[in-house]
Amino acid sequence: MLYIKTEIDGKIREIEIFGDEIFTRCFKCGKEFQVDDEIQREILKDEGSFCGISLSCGCNTEKPTLIRIK
Repeated sequence: MLYIKTEIDGKIREIEIFGDEIFTRCFKCGKEFQVDDEIQREILKDEGSFCGISLSCGCNTEKPTLIRIK
């Protein structure tokens, strides 16, 4: 199980996460989009971490584009 930890009502909670629940906002236009399994694999393969990654929705294209901004 993968989870995030967050504080809710003064208590630390573990919240399980699933691949289809990961979203981000395009760094160019601000549109929210889902980070699909393919993009997640590409990030982890190339970068090894989600830290410091910014994504573009492709602004007016069908498929999100992985653009690294550090």
